Amino acid sequence: MNLDYFDTSKVSHLIEEYFHLSFQEEDIPFKSKVLPIGLTHLFYVGNGTQKVIVDGKEMLLEGLMVAGQYFRSYDFSTNSITASIGANLHPTALYKLLNIDVSKIENTHAPLTQINNSFNNKLLPIFEDSKDTKELINNLNSFFTNASLYIDKNTEQIDLAISLIRENDGLLNVLDLVDEISISQKTLENHFKKIVGLTPGKYTRLYRFVKLMRKYESKEIDLNDLIHRYDYYDRSHFTKDFKLFMHQSPKTYFNTNNTFINEYLNK
Repeated sequence: MNLDYFDTSKVSHLIEEYFHLSFQEEDIPFKSKVLPIGLTHLFYVGNGTQKVIVDGKEMLLEGLMVAGQYFRSYDFSTNSITASIGANLHPTALYKLLNIDVSKIENTHAPLTQINNSFNNKLLPIFEDSKDTKELINNLNSFFTNASLYIDKNTEQIDLAISLIRENDGLLNVLDLVDEISISQKTLENHFKKIVGLTPGKYTRLYRFVKLMRKYESKEIDLNDLIHRYDYYDRSHFTKDFKLFMHQSPKTYFNTNNTFINEYLNK
């Protein structure tokens, strides 16, 4: 398995990172948990077949795909030599690009044609016709730089909320956001869910957990210290959240080889 990332500074308001994920003969069959990181994704599977399984539902990943927000982990697998390339989007980017209610595609990987066929027809030739990765990234940068965006007061407020959550490592609550942005809690929750795809409470809780996991995987600090740093009352509180997000206990997870998760959490 190989996972590479590419510079997105030219379109950082929309794209967190471009990525290229590939599997060779020695990697297959491949299966892994995927911990969601609070982002939506646009990506192209140009060869082979990949799939995800969510609550027993199997979704094949072929061609140009869009992935909505996930709050809990899901299973990813492939039995073929395959590669995918695409973009991890800023939390508000999918709404700005497509003007859709992002919460409608929560826990879903779907062909982009099912979400917005016109956008698919503009984007697909870029993936199919680019000669190599460098050209593809340049063409994507040009496409997203010139894309028409749906931006208004609501998206500006939710962008501010995202910035506050990130600046505080997820260590704040919805009332803190309401005080900072000066809107009602109901308005914040409705707009946040529509534009980001999760409620602000869910997004903040997930972001805090992912930050802890990134720190753990980078070996920066002991797990017990991390539990207290990220406002878990005790280890049992952390274990409860861990089981919620990962569908398994910390003991099971930490005794398993989680190469894929380690790779993208350590980027």
